[in-house]
Amino acid sequence: MDDCPPIAFIGAGRVAGMLARAFADLGYPVPAVASRSPESAQRVASLVPDCRAVSPQDAADAAEVVFITTSDGAVADVAASVAWRAGQGVVHCSGALTCEPLAPARAAGANVGSWHPFQTFGGETTLAGVTFGIEAEGDLLAFLERLASEVGGYPLRVPAQARALYHAASVFSCGYLTTLLGEARTLWTRAGLPPEQAFQAITRIASSTLANIERFGAETALTGPTSRGDSGTVRLHLDSVKSVAPELLPLYREICLRSVELARQAGRPVAGMDLRPLFDEYDEGGAGS
Repeated sequence: MDDCPPIAFIGAGRVAGMLARAFADLGYPVPAVASRSPESAQRVASLVPDCRAVSPQDAADAAEVVFITTSDGAVADVAASVAWRAGQGVVHCSGALTCEPLAPARAAGANVGSWHPFQTFGGETTLAGVTFGIEAEGDLLAFLERLASEVGGYPLRVPAQARALYHAASVFSCGYLTTLLGEARTLWTRAGLPPEQAFQAITRIASSTLANIERFGAETALTGPTSRGDSGTVRLHLDSVKSVAPELLPLYREICLRSVELARQAGRPVAGMDLRPLFDEYDEGGAGS
C-alpha cells in the first residue's frame, strides 16, 4: 500500500464529512464520494479540493482505500454491489459490525477492515484524542493504525468477538448517557423547578463529574448517597420518584445497585451495604406505596 493512498467514501453523512476533511488536511487525496443522495455526496465533495460526487462504483475505481460510511444496515449491500479490485482496501466505520459484511470484497481479493471512531458525531466534535476501534490484517491493519495516530487519535485493536460489547460500551458512554441526563431533567421538571434552567444545572455537574473521572478514575470520582452508605437519602429519593415518576423506579434501583458495586471495587468502607431489602419494600408496595 502506498504511503499516501487515495481514499474515497461511499456514504456521505456526518462521519464522511469529518473524515474527508481530516484526511485531506493530512495530505491524502480524496478524489470521490458517493451516496444514495446526490445532494449529500456533493456536500461532502465540496469540503475537500479536487473531490467529485460520483457513483459507488466510480468511487471504488478512483481510490486505493474505500471507506464505507453508510448506516450499519447498508454496509453489506454496498459491499455486494461494487466490483472491487484485488489488493484494494475496503473499510467500514461501524462499531458493532465485524468484517463479515465485507465478505464480497474479500472474495474479490480486497483487504477488508473496520475503523470505528469511539466518538459522537451528533454536533460539534473532534478526532483529537479519540480511540479508534480497528479490525484488519496485514498492511491494511498497519495503515489504519497509522491513520488513527495521524488524525490525533489512539488505535485500539478490537477483535471480531469483542465488537458488539465494545460498541455497547460506546453507547453507554454517549447515547445512553444522554438518556440518563434526559431523565435527570424529567425529575427536575416534575419537582416543579424552572425547565429552562434544567440543563444549565445538569450539564454543569455532569461535566465536572466527567472531568473527575478522566483525572481520577470512576471509582475515585464516585459520589452520591450509595458511595457513603446513606440509605436514608436513598429512601427519600425512592419516595419522591415513586410519587412523581414511578416509571423511573427500576432505573433508579439499578443505578444504585451498580453504584454500590463500583464502591465495592473502590474498597469503600460502605461497600458492604445491601440496598435490596429497601428496594423490595417498594417493589412489593410497602413503605413506598
